[in-house]
Amino acid sequence: MGVRRFVFIAFVLAGFALPTLAQSDAKGAVNSFFSLLKTQKYAALYDFLPSDMQQRVSREQLTASLKRLSSFISIEKMEIGRVQQKGDFAVVDTTIFGKLARPMSKEQAAQSQEGKVTVQQYLFKEKGHWKVATSDSTTRNYFLKKHPEFKQGFQFTQPRFFIKQDGQWKAMN
Repeated sequence: MGVRRFVFIAFVLAGFALPTLAQSDAKGAVNSFFSLLKTQKYAALYDFLPSDMQQRVSREQLTASLKRLSSFISIEKMEIGRVQQKGDFAVVDTTIFGKLARPMSKEQAAQSQEGKVTVQQYLFKEKGHWKVATSDSTTRNYFLKKHPEFKQGFQFTQPRFFIKQDGQWKAMN
């Protein structure tokens, strides 16, 4: 997998699981998740995956993936934008900021390796608790196919990844 693709997936993995922690709204649930991610409580995150994701990914696989992620990128902060919530479904716009542990290229080694991704978190309630259905495009597409009603009434955007170069955010292809 290319470094850029890995870094993009790494940022998106920030929304891979969602702890319930008695959150009554989608925004609060996303904030709770980010808190657990920053404190690297990876094994605990498994309990908050939607049940169909738990059938495809083991606790050990999730923990190992997130540990690998932390060796490549340090996730620092998250900003929440627009929240769209309709019944048991929600879409939360997030911007996740971090620093790369290693430069993406020799030319970039002297520059700051700050990155950010703007990505929507797709949420739904399962047994009364908010869960997230996004981690990569395959997972999103699977979720949208399984829940066609989710496509109605929401405005979707594609994830966008940026690297800070010369003090400016530059979009990556």
